[in-house]
Amino acid sequence: MIRAVLLAATILLTACSSDPTSAPVILTVVITAPKSTIAVGETLQLTTIARDVNGVTIPDATFTYAPSPTSVVSVNTSGLVTGLVAGTASITATSGTVTSQSFSITVN
Repeated sequence: MIRAVLLAATILLTACSSDPTSAPVILTVVITAPKSTIAVGETLQLTTIARDVNGVTIPDATFTYAPSPTSVVSVNTSGLVTGLVAGTASITATSGTVTSQSFSITVN
């Protein structure tokens, strides 16, 4: 009887445990900002989030930003955009293998 209880408890604990070292799988990356037009020399902070398959935000996700063309805006590793010259640019953010849709920004 004790063996059966111990076996059942072991199976239950194994089934309910989770691996705390496994990283969540990113499904989407989204860029937002309070506005989409800035002046030359002005900065704008992007807010970028990664979400898993359940829509839960992944708090420790890191991002790589890619502006195009790089002559219009620059983006640092924290998502701070600086307007360089007048024009329109697109910015994407990548976390792992997932890339966001383009965020369009105009510099006046």
